[in-house]
Amino acid sequence: MFESCYRIIFQPSFLAEYKSFLERPESAESAFLLQLSLVLAAAGRVHSDADVCHDIAGKSQNWIHISQTWLSAPLEKDRLTLKSIQVQCLLLLCRQIYYVGADLVWISTGSLMRMAMHMGLHLDPDHLGEMNELQKQIRRRLWYTILEMNAQAALDSGMSPMIHDGDYNTQPPSNVSDRDLLHTTGQQQQEEEALDGLFKSSNQSSIQSILAESLPLRLEVTRLINSLQDEPTYDHILTIGKKLALASGEATANLDRATSRINDLPARQFAQSHCSHLIRRFTLCLHFVYAIKSKRNPLYSHSQRVCLEAALDIISLLDDNLYGRLLLSGGGMFRDISTRAAILIFLELSPDAEAEVSSLTKRRYREHQGLLLQYAQRLVQYAEDRIREGETSVKTYVYLRLMMAHAEARFKDSSFTENDMKEILREGFDKCQTMLKDRLANVNKINVYDDSWTLNEANDTSYSEFQTDNLGIANEVNIDFDFLSDQLPSQWMDQNWF
Repeated sequence: MFESCYRIIFQPSFLAEYKSFLERPESAESAFLLQLSLVLAAAGRVHSDADVCHDIAGKSQNWIHISQTWLSAPLEKDRLTLKSIQVQCLLLLCRQIYYVGADLVWISTGSLMRMAMHMGLHLDPDHLGEMNELQKQIRRRLWYTILEMNAQAALDSGMSPMIHDGDYNTQPPSNVSDRDLLHTTGQQQQEEEALDGLFKSSNQSSIQSILAESLPLRLEVTRLINSLQDEPTYDHILTIGKKLALASGEATANLDRATSRINDLPARQFAQSHCSHLIRRFTLCLHFVYAIKSKRNPLYSHSQRVCLEAALDIISLLDDNLYGRLLLSGGGMFRDISTRAAILIFLELSPDAEAEVSSLTKRRYREHQGLLLQYAQRLVQYAEDRIREGETSVKTYVYLRLMMAHAEARFKDSSFTENDMKEILREGFDKCQTMLKDRLANVNKINVYDDSWTLNEANDTSYSEFQTDNLGIANEVNIDFDFLSDQLPSQWMDQNWF
């Protein structure tokens, strides 16, 4: 599913290697085992089977730490491979999904980008000598995945995206399915024979090309709003905002056409939600400051309206059963709903004391407020659910609950006293304490990072050095792959969870 936007793994080759791993586990390379572990971790969060989801979640902390340790070992030239790049991309994704150092992803993304540039991914493969079309497209896919991750991480961290258009000339990947790519290289028969019935999950084109079209503009937006120089003029904001709106509208139309070819409805909804989130949050951030100012200066009312629409779109992503799971437990970009979106909703619920209000206007206003209250209540529930799922900060939930009580009192034309505020705060903290105690009671059921995995054990990239009885690296760190042979071929790969 994540492959709809992040083209990290070339699925036919990965599935063929996976099948070979099931038949001869002792021959698997360390890089592939890490890829497999991280693919399972990413897919496990949105798996429909609760038992499988819980099992994978319990192992994911181990897998993430092991992958990070392997990548952090002294760099050797044999580590400068596309597989290593793929491991890093998967790791950054999983760190956000499982909220493991998600706030520091921008730092790791910079390291990933520099490694990719050292390997020439920023140069279009047409200029790099003899290379078949499959190799070219894999390099282009990886480069634009890295650019996208970089843009999202920079937006979250409030930092520079670290790259300009002139720093690379790699062309966007073509919107072609993996099956068609195999046609161009003559590898199809060999790959299909290796994959048997699993190959059908790879016969989908990507929507990465949709994201690539607006990427230069979104990088410009990120540089603009995170700049330490003089604040841009509002005319500049409106100009680039208009370009972003046109790009967003075009992306939405193209996205509807692209996802219509995805037969599986949950997968289609996930792809739409993920792509929409990646794009719409830039509009929210671009206009946010001026949307706040609009309460005092009506000249910024356009930003208030555009920003509110983007916020409501992003909140609506919670209605997607699969994508909503990421928003409940993830970090980084999967955690931003309860900040800017919440502020805008509750700001809109604050009455304008200077506005002229007729009886008809007041009725329309109350209808509008009633709808916004539903979104606000959804945000309060979202903040509560995040604590149940692992969030450790209770401030967001308590503040949202307080603002919700205040907004409801205004809607009912009732007073909200200091005693009311104290009572709401007390109830909020009491509820948080109960939720945290419940989590603490279950903490021993979670399989946490195994300290026996040392840096020395991770430094060697040779699989044979990790080998014990059966699976080498897997057994060395207590990662049990036994359940995969029965479940993955039919339940995971056919459904194209990754």
